[in-house]
Amino acid sequence: MKKQFQFWLEAIQMKWLVTAIVIYFAITGSSLQVLILPESQRYDEAVLRQNQLAETYIDLVSLDIELAIENLDAQLEKLDSLELIFKSRLLGSTRVNAIFPVLDRFCTTALLKVVTLEPMNKFEDIDKKYQAHLIRLSMIGRFTDFLKFLEMTERHSEWILIDDLIVKPLERNDYARYDLTLSVLVSKEGKKSEE
Repeated sequence: MKKQFQFWLEAIQMKWLVTAIVIYFAITGSSLQVLILPESQRYDEAVLRQNQLAETYIDLVSLDIELAIENLDAQLEKLDSLELIFKSRLLGSTRVNAIFPVLDRFCTTALLKVVTLEPMNKFEDIDKKYQAHLIRLSMIGRFTDFLKFLEMTERHSEWILIDDLIVKPLERNDYARYDLTLSVLVSKEGKKSEE
């Protein structure tokens, strides 16, 4: 009986020893997964990023400066030409009312009936050199005629921009009322010199 008791005692101790070993490896493995592997991945990513930055620095240092200057000059010329186009489309007169006959003619040509055409006596500063003066225009007509009007304003040599548009269908299905807030761009310098 003493041998049997001794056998069971050793078996239980072995069971606890095996359990302790399994628990130790489970804790070690999970801490490896949770603590060490993410940090190792972060380190690898940081090394990769550092290598990429070093390559970028080498590329920047080895750039042909003359070619870069030529590219900048070409971009500057393009911007200057765009600025000339922008300035050429500014309203020729500093009086906003000068655009009214043009808008009235566009409406008449497009077969739209003008209900309201008036300045809103408001302007918005665009940069330090320009202003956008607001105009209220309401008209009645068919949608296809309204599209003709939009095409004419888009092709006009001076800026006529649509800030707001409300379309209200009328009883006749093919007719609607179009309430627009337009803006025309004026140079502040031209305004001061004419005054």
